[in-house]
Amino acid sequence: MATPTKVFLADLAHTYSVDNESLPVPLNIGFIKAYAVAEHGDAVDISLFKNPELFLRRACEEKPDVIGFSNYGWNENLNIAVGSYAREALPDALIIAGGPNIDPDPDQRMQMFGRHDYVDFVVVDGGEEPFSEIIEWWRDANGDRTLLPQNILWRDGDGMHRTGERTLKKVIDNIQSPYLSGYLDEFLLAGMVPMLETNRGCPFKCTFCAWGSASKDLVRRLDFDTALAEIEYVGHRSQANNWIVCDANFGILKRDIEIAKAIRKVKDSVDKPQKCHIWLAKNVTERNLEIGEILGDMVVPVMAVQSLDPEVLSNIKRDNIATDTYVEYQRKFHDIGSKTYSDVIVPLPGETLNSHIQALRDLCDYGVDIIQNHNMRLLAGAETNSPDTRKTFGFRTRYRLIHGDAGVYRCPDQTTIRAFEYEESLRETTTMTESELFYLRKLHFLVDFAWNLDVYKPLLRVGHLYGVNPIDILQQLLEVGEAASSDTDGAGEKVAAFFTEFDAKSREEWFDTREDIEAYFSDERNFECLINQEFEKLNIMFSVTLLKDYKPEFDTVIHGLMRSLGNISDDILDHAAALAFAAFPALDADVSEHIVTLPDNFMELNSETAVGFVPSVDKRSLRLFEGERRKQIREILNDRSGQTFSKTLNTQGIVLRDLRLTTEKEFEFDNQFRRAF
Repeated sequence: MATPTKVFLADLAHTYSVDNESLPVPLNIGFIKAYAVAEHGDAVDISLFKNPELFLRRACEEKPDVIGFSNYGWNENLNIAVGSYAREALPDALIIAGGPNIDPDPDQRMQMFGRHDYVDFVVVDGGEEPFSEIIEWWRDANGDRTLLPQNILWRDGDGMHRTGERTLKKVIDNIQSPYLSGYLDEFLLAGMVPMLETNRGCPFKCTFCAWGSASKDLVRRLDFDTALAEIEYVGHRSQANNWIVCDANFGILKRDIEIAKAIRKVKDSVDKPQKCHIWLAKNVTERNLEIGEILGDMVVPVMAVQSLDPEVLSNIKRDNIATDTYVEYQRKFHDIGSKTYSDVIVPLPGETLNSHIQALRDLCDYGVDIIQNHNMRLLAGAETNSPDTRKTFGFRTRYRLIHGDAGVYRCPDQTTIRAFEYEESLRETTTMTESELFYLRKLHFLVDFAWNLDVYKPLLRVGHLYGVNPIDILQQLLEVGEAASSDTDGAGEKVAAFFTEFDAKSREEWFDTREDIEAYFSDERNFECLINQEFEKLNIMFSVTLLKDYKPEFDTVIHGLMRSLGNISDDILDHAAALAFAAFPALDADVSEHIVTLPDNFMELNSETAVGFVPSVDKRSLRLFEGERRKQIREILNDRSGQTFSKTLNTQGIVLRDLRLTTEKEFEFDNQFRRAF
């Protein structure tokens, strides 16, 4: 019997400062292996890898014939470093790369091959069939490139070549399950996060995303019974607290209801997973609600809008659901006890400072519980990354780190390779300046801290009941300066100093070119700081700093701002402030418990009772105390042993929301005073 073709498939991740529990199972290369083994049987010997050092050691020991790298924006430079070493160590190996982030523009493809000069071929679009066929080509075709399978791209000197394009089928019936085949067991047993895929592709054409372009705007179904079997299989083998359903639009198919039920059944049976991340489909609100009811507290429903401006949506080829439907969606999810979540991207083509801020106001009015703002990242393969789009909308970009994705990895010859990841992001368009983006960076921090983390949400919700939009208060907070200090005993001056420091740090994180950021972190001292996690995620670092060093001053200023508006009676405002401030004391405050005295009817305050609401004379006491989670977080942060805030929080899996005090009875600070619609 002929010696089997030895194949190594690598979906590499930066494992330097990340435990297995934070890494996703390599489902992508699992699918490629499952298909290839089904096609070739014992003629192939395929191994899968996440860990760079393990891959390098095994590659040098076993000398694979074919190597496949799964390439994404978060591991591209790691692939370049590892791939270049593999090319030198294994000059006769066939090395292939694939993934969704491949631009169609010939010049951009030439630049890609320039960065990935260790690669022989790139697989474009779906990988299972082309990769399997290229194994056969390598074995039988004697290097004749006229016999290469479809969907293969390669560079020949200054020329770019591509074979024909295969037609995608709506029903995927020729790919085996890598889970049920046992190919992913080692990763499940290692504690990695299970990923499940029940369909592929996206029918929408959003220009900032490569999902739809890679699938030719199709939703391609994987076998339904197989999906159910995978859920049961994973449920009995994984101890992970989190699962990810990586369908682009979960709920778009009627059968997704049954898939949600299967996930819930596993949770009810083995108490795992605690959370399941899904991206819900647009325009199927009733089905989404049913999925939300089934999964319950396992899921935070994500209904992204990205923008609410009609011209911007037209520019990015996106069609959001109707506003009335979106608001109804929020209310119904609230009725079943779920929080809601939306994504917004800035600056999208045509977005202005005013239109973006109005979108934030609208999302608060709609009742969205978590508003996550993202700086526009240019992804290879997405239309926004094309030369035409860049020129039409006057894009100017800069570069910054992708935090946490960096490391030093030992090679078999005892040398080391270093790699870190960075992103190219949009910093200016024809309708938004970088100065405006730096302003939004501070406003987005406040949305995250005050609203998403619940630090001031009870107070902001009360203001909302009386016509004060939370975003307006947060904008006023940014305007606090020396003029406010005379009214607040210096608190305003200290708040202004906080944002001066924040703004300076936010400006420092950007580099003008690839060469600039690479040169900066090639410096020994800077790279050492990088792998020691000393380049902080700003939102995490400044949230902890605010809670530690600035909380009383922020309390004073935000209370004064809301009082100055005159919309809310002092009696109502003061009680709401007392509750909100007590729930989130300063990080260093030695608070074992806090008693808040409230009017007996205060928790009845809502949109229906707000007009004419009179706090009762009778009082009730609410006991707030430090729970075990807050104690744990404070101990960790107070004994960091030289580690930075971000590293401590990342490695311990801490959620800053857990720093609030708790109560003996069930009391949802996030839900209290939630505005009903």
